[in-house]
Amino acid sequence: MPSTRRARSAAEILCSVPPRARAVLLQLGLDLDDPEDAALFVSGIRAADYEFAAQERWEREKGLR
Repeated sequence: MPSTRRARSAAEILCSVPPRARAVLLQLGLDLDDPEDAALFVSGIRAADYEFAAQERWEREKGLR
């Protein structure tokens, strides 16, 4: 069963990061204003979104939800 969710755009993902989280990421060396860092961050969020959706599908198929 295909997911009814659409993939979030990079802009949506980056705009959803609150300033406090951006500050923490910057302390960890990830500057979301840097295009390369932002691309890495967005790809990680998209991978997590995909895995969450896969887990939800699996739970639905097994009747766990």
